[in-house]
Amino acid sequence: MPSPSSAPAAAGAPEERTRRAGLLLGRPFGVPLMLSTSWLLFAAVITAVFGPRLSERIPGAGAYGVAFGYAVLLLLSVLAHEAAHAATARAVGMRVTGITLDVWGGHTTFADEAPSPGRSFLVAVTGPLANGLVALAAWGVLLAAELPPIAGLLVQALLVSNVLVAVFNLLPGLPLDGGHLLEALVWRLSGERTTGTAAAGWGGRVVAVLVLVAALGWPLLSGAEPSLLAVVWAALVSALLWQGAGQALRHARVRRRLPTLTAGALQRPAIAVPAGATVADVVARARARVDAGVDGQRLEVVLVTDDGVPVAVVDTAALQRVPEARRGGLTAGATARALGPRPVLRADLAGMALLDAVTHHGLGEHVVVDAGGTVVGLLRGGDVVRAVTGR
Repeated sequence: MPSPSSAPAAAGAPEERTRRAGLLLGRPFGVPLMLSTSWLLFAAVITAVFGPRLSERIPGAGAYGVAFGYAVLLLLSVLAHEAAHAATARAVGMRVTGITLDVWGGHTTFADEAPSPGRSFLVAVTGPLANGLVALAAWGVLLAAELPPIAGLLVQALLVSNVLVAVFNLLPGLPLDGGHLLEALVWRLSGERTTGTAAAGWGGRVVAVLVLVAALGWPLLSGAEPSLLAVVWAALVSALLWQGAGQALRHARVRRRLPTLTAGALQRPAIAVPAGATVADVVARARARVDAGVDGQRLEVVLVTDDGVPVAVVDTAALQRVPEARRGGLTAGATARALGPRPVLRADLAGMALLDAVTHHGLGEHVVVDAGGTVVGLLRGGDVVRAVTGR
């Protein structure tokens, strides 16, 4: 079930991920092409289903060889589909991180999303268009010459498989290409990408249900019994479509939340204390802020150098365990945890810039400063993730 994925690729070298996941076939257009080991399951199913049917026309093991040829031709059809996505994406300035061929067909992954509805539409439509061209070429071959029986069967299979791949992928729901086309159209008409993603996500859920209903209902309407294999396969495809549509809807919700999120709104209030201060000094300053109305349960203490550079965060629980008699002679650094090599964040940092800053440097603790560079808060990556995802 080929469909492009606009989700950013995971961290790490594409070649290393490819070798771990399957066989690296090459690098067309400079893009790693990977054949997943799960494709062997698909090939086995196709061979087992079509082999007995072909045995009536082709004697011996040759029937199963031709059936396996069907699976290979479908693989090549999917490759043409995904290669068209990858080539078009690169032509419009998008970074393509990989092409994967697997049990479900295949998918193309991108490091970034299409910057406009027009480019998104173009990248999505070229996949089914490529399959349409292959189908036309196969049809032309069948019309132009009288082929030997086996060759004729294979060319017919090439024609049918490409028509099926093109038509199925044009269904209007994410994660299919038709969903990306619907998303681009609604995006263009509404001016909001999020609206397009939500519409295509709901479309994907409708398609998922219809796939399962068709697998059960079509044989019954024609007076036949539904095939167990067809129903199971349809259920798996339906589940995959439902999952992909759900991811799209969650992505749309995240996009809606992002613009309203700022580091200042998500931070925990903090005070800056010199790194050489004693535990008693820290306690006194913290109590003063609490008396001024700050929530003591959320107040953080950041230790800074003489130049004002944040270096550590005081562990409140460890601080409270220090006996009263020792607080005047023990430095606060003894109860602190060092900050990692993360940049300080401006309190007005918002939206995608905030999410990028937090995720790029790890979901640890980030010091927040105001416009004048004064420490005003401490931002934890987990708080950002919860605010973005709503969980």
